[in-house]
Amino acid sequence: MMFNLNNKIFTAVQNSENGEVSSQTRFHYFQQDKMIWAEYQGGEILKGFLIGKWISDCQIEFTYQHLNQQLENRFGRCVTTFSLENEKLVGGESWQWLDTLEVGQSQIIEVIE
Repeated sequence: MMFNLNNKIFTAVQNSENGEVSSQTRFHYFQQDKMIWAEYQGGEILKGFLIGKWISDCQIEFTYQHLNQQLENRFGRCVTTFSLENEKLVGGESWQWLDTLEVGQSQIIEVIE
């Protein structure tokens, strides 16, 4: 049984130095069957979009693209593995910039409002 990401909000709790997502960044996820997408912004990121799909019961794979505060258009790909901790979804992310090919790790957590 895969998790449902529809209308869930996440924020980053940690990220690699070469990443641009931070605790000020908010991700608003949507889901339709196995397809997922999200809008994100905050901190270093003016506006971003991601789109992808579930590849297992707990993993999604997506590409992302955003405009940062320096008006640079950055893009990459990511695999996120979700688990449930204290009734909140937590995602461990392995990502790669597709412009510089640098890789990194980050973690996101569901924001219950």
